[in-house]
Amino acid sequence: MLILSKKYTTWSLERIARHIAYWTFWWLFYTVVNAGLYENGSYSPWFLFELHILPLKLSITYFTIYFLFPRYAKDKQYPIFFIWVIGLVVIGGFIFRAIEIYYHSDTDLAAKVYLNKTYFTEFLSFKIVYKALDLLFVVALVLLIKFIQRQIDQERRTKTLITQNLQTELNYLKHQLQPHFLFNTLNNLYGLIITKDENAGELVLKLSEILSYMLYDSNDTEISLEKELACLSNYIELEKLRYGDELTITYTVKGSPQRHKIAPLILISFVENAFKHGPSDELVNSWITISADIEEDSFRFVVENSLDKGQTGKEKKDSRVVSGIGLSNVEKRLELIYGEDFSLNITQEDTYKVELTIQKHELSYSG
Repeated sequence: MLILSKKYTTWSLERIARHIAYWTFWWLFYTVVNAGLYENGSYSPWFLFELHILPLKLSITYFTIYFLFPRYAKDKQYPIFFIWVIGLVVIGGFIFRAIEIYYHSDTDLAAKVYLNKTYFTEFLSFKIVYKALDLLFVVALVLLIKFIQRQIDQERRTKTLITQNLQTELNYLKHQLQPHFLFNTLNNLYGLIITKDENAGELVLKLSEILSYMLYDSNDTEISLEKELACLSNYIELEKLRYGDELTITYTVKGSPQRHKIAPLILISFVENAFKHGPSDELVNSWITISADIEEDSFRFVVENSLDKGQTGKEKKDSRVVSGIGLSNVEKRLELIYGEDFSLNITQEDTYKVELTIQKHELSYSG
């Protein structure tokens, strides 16, 4: 399978040696078979005879796989290609038969095989069909190998293209999220500055740490879960500075995140959405509860926030339906990275709750 999957662009010594070994095998194979059928073990006549036939087999085979196959397989013109192949092996069958009669006419073997038969009658015998089928078998075997190599190469290129498209889309979604988050945070900072809040400096420090994570640490498909949770913690601290005692925030982490990885900037969108819809002037006590549960077989992340009366009483949302730019983007990223190996449940009843679970085999280990 390694040879089939290997792509050759030049005729290296290894490639030439492999071709020589391949044709040597068939040369010896037909010598042994024919000697056993017609000569009871006398190999020398058939050894030389197969040596005369070998250039014919080589010519038809290499013309087929290096000229006809690339030309017609590229546009999937297989009917024309197979007509060409059949035509070649039929013509080759006549040449094969002519070589056979010419070679055996000057040997003692000719007297045994062609006794009391004219050359013309023998030439036009059904044996031409056998010779054509012989050539077809040799060509078809090499052609099969070439076809498998082409399919492997196409699959490799397709996978590369899918990976490139996936990375492009992930980068697009991630970069679309960053301005959205930055816009909201700068609004928070502006509010603290105009009120001359002493916490504005601490907010700038937290913001710089978050932006450093977004710009430099989150460029990979997966990032350390510890870093993702640290970024999340900084964001929560920013919001605490903004809301103060008006909002009760509970954030807990259970388990050790050091050895786990996760897609970057996944969790922050759910938390950002909770802060967007959770705090309300109509509620006496607004609250947000955030929990991360890291286990050996899964990672579970839950965000739940209070709702005012105008937001409650709505029907339970579908488990994969989200709204807003941030949540819409994060759902697409989850589907692109984890496929069906994650669950995202979003419900809105008395509270708004997001539950994300990622299975163990989608979490990478660094040690």
